Amino acid sequence: MGTWDVGPFDNDTAADWCNTLDDAAPDARTGLVRDTLARAADTVGYLDADIADEAVAAAALVAAQCPGGEPADPTTARTNPSPTSPAYAPSPSRPSTAS
Repeated sequence: MGTWDVGPFDNDTAADWCNTLDDAAPDARTGLVRDTLARAADTVGYLDADIADEAVAAAALVAAQCPGGEPADPTTARTNPSPTSPAYAPSPSRPSTAS
């Protein structure tokens, strides 16, 4: 089907990624989200559309966990796509800005 709307989960690649995330063990989900975002952020040159689609979906899930974040759309994303802890913890290349 390809893309059916403009939301972060409204394309086949993002929907497939959400299914993969939903099927992952709860303790592996944070790493999957982090790895997805890092793969897009670390790309040099051309960013493949599939990598971008997955990163947008991952970023939407992270944003949904922020105070005031818009909830993930339950009609396209699974109801438990990420653990209750923050999905994107700081790494050596992305230090925390918290004091």
